[in-house]
Parts: sequence; C-alpha cells; structure tokens
Amino acid sequence: MLKLPLFPITVELTSVRGTDITKTLEEASKIKADAFNLPDGILGRLTISPIVLAHQVKKETGKPVIAHLTCRDRTKLALASELLGASFLGVNGILALTGDAGKKNVFEINSVKLVKLIADLNQGQFEEKPINKPTDLSIAVATNPAVETQLEYLKQKIEAGAKFVQTQPVFDAEIAKRFLEKTKGLDVKILLGIMPLKNVKVAQYFNENVTGITVPNAIIKRLEKGGAEAGLECALEMLAKIKDLLDGVHIMPLGNIEASNQIYDFLKNQ
Repeated sequence: MLKLPLFPITVELTSVRGTDITKTLEEASKIKADAFNLPDGILGRLTISPIVLAHQVKKETGKPVIAHLTCRDRTKLALASELLGASFLGVNGILALTGDAGKKNVFEINSVKLVKLIADLNQGQFEEKPINKPTDLSIAVATNPAVETQLEYLKQKIEAGAKFVQTQPVFDAEIAKRFLEKTKGLDVKILLGIMPLKNVKVAQYFNENVTGITVPNAIIKRLEKGGAEAGLECALEMLAKIKDLLDGVHIMPLGNIEASNQIYDFLKNQ
C-alpha cells in the first residue's frame, strides 16, 4: 500500500510522447513532493505507459508513485493485467479514471467498476475466481469540485473501495470551501487540486475546452499583467484562505518546477 504523511502533497509529473523519459526523471529529481502522479494519455494523446514510467520514477527517487489508469480502449481483462503488473513492479498507487473520450474510443467499464476491480484484486479475486497472490494497491479517484452532480458519483467510487481523492484543479476559494464542506463526512482523504497557471493562454484553454473548470476573469486579468508569477500568487492566496480545511493537496504544475516547490514549501511551513 501507498505510504503517505498525514498531510500529503502529491505532484503530477509531465509524461512523454515516446521512450525518452530523461525530462520526466530530471523533473522528478528537482520537484518537492510526498508522492508523484504519472498521467495516462491525457486528452487521448499517446504517452508512454504510466505504470512503467512510475516504476522508473520510484526507482530513481525512492518516493511513492501513483499511476493513472484509464478505462479508455481497455477491456476489463486488459485492465486487470495492467494492475497485476503495477503491483508486481511496486507501483502501489493507482488513480482510477474513466478517461477522456474521443470520437472512436471504446469503454467496457467506467471508473466505479475499475475501483471495484482493484478492490477485488486486493482481495485476491478476479471475476469471483482466486488469483495466486493478492495485489497491494492504494485506490485513488478523481472528481471535479465545481460540478455538484459529481458528488453522487464520487460516493459510488468510495463505496466501491476508493481510499483517497485527487481533485481537478480549483481556482476559486469559495468553490473549494463548498466542496470541502459537502465532503467532510466522507471516509476518504481529499487532496485538492492546485494549478499555478503559467499564462492567459492556458487559462483560456480551460474556459473554452474543459467542461466544469473555469478560471475567473479576475485571475485572467492578473495573468495578463504578471504571467506565471501572478498565477503562482493566485494559487498561494487561495490556499491561504482554505488551508485549515484541507486534508492534503495535489499540485499540477504544468512543468513549472519553481512554482510547484514554492507551493510545497508554503504548505509544509503552515
């Protein structure tokens, strides 16, 4: 199982399109984190296997790793095979995701059923038949704090066996407060997603292309004047308002190592 501190700070690393993982390993060597996340084909794009990459990051850094695993274009049997491999390699954290859908993708199961699949493998079972050794996987799931209809879906994931949550990025302290208030009775640790925006272009991309994630106009105006520095300031200001409500934080730095480390230091020094 994944071993994390009482107040964990996880950081999502940059994956790669190809087999040269030098950049990701260099990033991992410089970023402060209690554990690293490795994405799985964000937006349906080709990347190296997150489980393989997570294994190598853990080997190089000695830190816990969380590999994302999406249901997109994988049968239940294929997912089970991936999970056995992850456990064998010591990749003990799995973020169970349905996955971004494209025009031609196939989904045999969704994230709720994937959580149940992992929980069954941890009990030494696959489709009610024993496997020769149980897996040892910590199950994480995702949710979007800004979309209230996802709360019921999150509860289904927890009932299926999820143990902690890493949310989508939040840019509004009031949205974060409402979400944390509604979820405080759930028997899971919730790591709020934080993203220090680098520029206006990234903010506009979210507003125009990503359902349920909105960057407020006030932040966009600050980004126009101050760029990445302003993006970091906005993230830190929001955290200062809600830090007493947090179980932990999941940082998505978009390759901005310095910003990620400043957020880590800010939270650890509170």
